[in-house]
Amino acid sequence: MKDMKDMKDTKAKESCQRIPLSQRICQALDMPPEILPGLSSVEIHGRSLVKIQGAGAILLYSPEEIRISLRNKGEYVSVKGFSLYCASYNMGAVGVEGRICSVSFEEDKDGKI
Repeated sequence: MKDMKDMKDTKAKESCQRIPLSQRICQALDMPPEILPGLSSVEIHGRSLVKIQGAGAILLYSPEEIRISLRNKGEYVSVKGFSLYCASYNMGAVGVEGRICSVSFEEDKDGKI
């Protein structure tokens, strides 16, 4: 009997570890994750503007691609297109303007960002 209880406790702990606390809170309270401080969010306005909240450093800056690290270590957003430029950069908020072709979320597998 004790072994079954230990197994259930272990499974419960594992399931809790897989989902970040902030995500579990948002799910439990049925609220969007963007309103919690410290989380990153991306807004796409048409094909000419991307707003990124929770940004860190600009990792790559060219007219064809702007890559920005997020507060979550090892994660970044890549904006690709034509005539791209950083229209604003203020307190973790970045605005990228130009002709946007794609926005992708990526992780650095080596943790070397």
